[in-house]
Amino acid sequence: MKVWDIRQTQRPVHKVGDTEFEAGVTAISSHPSLDNIFAVGSYDEHVRLYDYRKMAEPLLSKVSVGGGVWRIKWHPSTWSGESSCRGKLLVAAMHGGCRIVNFPSLDGGMEEYTAEEADVLSEFTAHESMAYGADWISFGSPELEAAASCSFYDRKAYIWE
Repeated sequence: MKVWDIRQTQRPVHKVGDTEFEAGVTAISSHPSLDNIFAVGSYDEHVRLYDYRKMAEPLLSKVSVGGGVWRIKWHPSTWSGESSCRGKLLVAAMHGGCRIVNFPSLDGGMEEYTAEEADVLSEFTAHESMAYGADWISFGSPELEAAASCSFYDRKAYIWE
């Protein structure tokens, strides 16, 4: 993975993962309310968390999601700056189904994030083929939330809590 500064496009500012990724990078998502944080998904079945400010020692967290990562989506409350769900990420993990993972150091008001293990909060494995799509369904409250996921080959969509 290469990080580019659009003000100087002759070469990447940072190269990450020459030895870290065991397969291709398939998804990248900047955190909606934490400017320095971004998540990366890969065919190697892991989601990794990075801080732009610490690219020399890039990895904050890594979690296995049981299948190649196809889509990652931050919890909708992160757009408003809600701190209790800032670490929640929905993952469509192909053969592994879907997962909701949490990066605990992003919850709360900390500005410095430390390397840590991420938690898999829940998983959905009812798809009969690869889960390619996933998105949050929000009713304006973290207590009233669900996720939707879909797969291509079995032509099914599910809503799950």
